Amino acid sequence: MRNVALVWILVLLQSAICAAQQRVIFKEDFESYDNDWKLVNSKEFQVKQEDGKLLIIKTNKNSVHNGCLWYNKTIPDFFTDKNFSISFEAKSISSEADWNCFDFQWGKIQEYDGVRIKSIYQLDFAFTKVRLAKFELNKGWKYFSWSDAVFDNDLMRFSIKRDSFNKFEIIQQDGLVMVKVNDKLVYKQPISPQVGGEIGFQQCLQGEWQLDNLVIKQ
Repeated sequence: MRNVALVWILVLLQSAICAAQQRVIFKEDFESYDNDWKLVNSKEFQVKQEDGKLLIIKTNKNSVHNGCLWYNKTIPDFFTDKNFSISFEAKSISSEADWNCFDFQWGKIQEYDGVRIKSIYQLDFAFTKVRLAKFELNKGWKYFSWSDAVFDNDLMRFSIKRDSFNKFEIIQQDGLVMVKVNDKLVYKQPISPQVGGEIGFQQCLQGEWQLDNLVIKQ
């Protein structure tokens, strides 16, 4: 057990060193419109930049309108098959599911010549837990364990509240994805990095949430 713990300590130290060596390749505080976020305004979905935040809304319950908003943004010089860190602040305002906060994605969502290529990872954030999921076109979803089912002494439990901003960080480092909530390491899972250069989110449940202070390092 001591050897296993020592290995994880070395991995985390290496991650911290590598993260310190990364440079900021994208930064957004949503105070201006320089980064040209795609705005959505339909009967069912809205994505709008206002009051220094990005606001995401789905109007109807999934049982009423069974559809999802797949939102993506290409980040120049970002390679999701390499080591990176993504930090941001987010606030869940409402949701039809008591446990649900928001989802965050990275990878590839592309369309050209009528062909869609989709290979992404997604983190599903709830109030007291988070889990990794993977989606590949023609294969569907693969869900990994929730953080509260991962037994690891290095991990800490967390609890966030509705209508409150919290800090989140996603670190992909040498075949491992790690998640921090309010600077606490709460989740880690082995990962096979996917080629891509996009971030995004999926909104399937009725609700609203906000995104702010997004920073990507690589």
